[in-house]
Amino acid sequence: MDDKYVIAFNSSPRKEKGFTAMVLERFMAGAASEGAETETVYLAGKKIADCLGCTWCWFKTPGMCRHKDDVPALHEKMLSADVIIHASPLYICNMNGIMKRFLDRIMPLAEPYQEYHDGVCTHPHEQNPEIRHVLVSTCGFPGLRNFDPLVLAAERMAEVGGGHLHAAVLFPSSVLLARDPCPAEEQLDYVFRAGREVVGEGISEETVRGYSRPYVEPQAYVDELNELFRVLRENALRKS
Repeated sequence: MDDKYVIAFNSSPRKEKGFTAMVLERFMAGAASEGAETETVYLAGKKIADCLGCTWCWFKTPGMCRHKDDVPALHEKMLSADVIIHASPLYICNMNGIMKRFLDRIMPLAEPYQEYHDGVCTHPHEQNPEIRHVLVSTCGFPGLRNFDPLVLAAERMAEVGGGHLHAAVLFPSSVLLARDPCPAEEQLDYVFRAGREVVGEGISEETVRGYSRPYVEPQAYVDELNELFRVLRENALRKS
């Protein structure tokens, strides 16, 4: 197997200390165990300006954004990758603002021309369509349905770039990942396996089922957290 380059963009403001990082690290360790070169970029530590929608990168300096920040160097990494992981905690049913700001800046990698197929428009794009795109996300709510808007957005963005979303690694009830012993240890083992598979034949359906299995009863989880939040709220009110 040729050496693969796997890059992950983690947009959690907690960087390596967040729950998203806990899941992502298992995935990257799996890829590294198969000989892949892996790199994780913490977007919260990068200078990323807002896209202005000015089309400067299309018609004034094609392929080059007017902003002078860290994004062009990150684009270079993307263009040389075999696997790209976008890792974001779920904020209000979707990716967080740091990830959205980064993805908004992808315009210089695309041509302005449009291609229309089956009701969907895409742009000719510099990225290799064989690149495997993977989504990693965590949230505090129980249940995979909470991720539906995020998964749809990730699928559409991959499609616009001429590719497809290879897999989504989603962990609801993520606060339990910090519990000792971790109730999701078996699921995290499957995440490691997914990292191994992504640089080979691809992530199997069996592996997806493995890391997607629930590890907590939703109502019991909600009741436990609500009791904790009630105590925290009462303590805060007493101090105010």
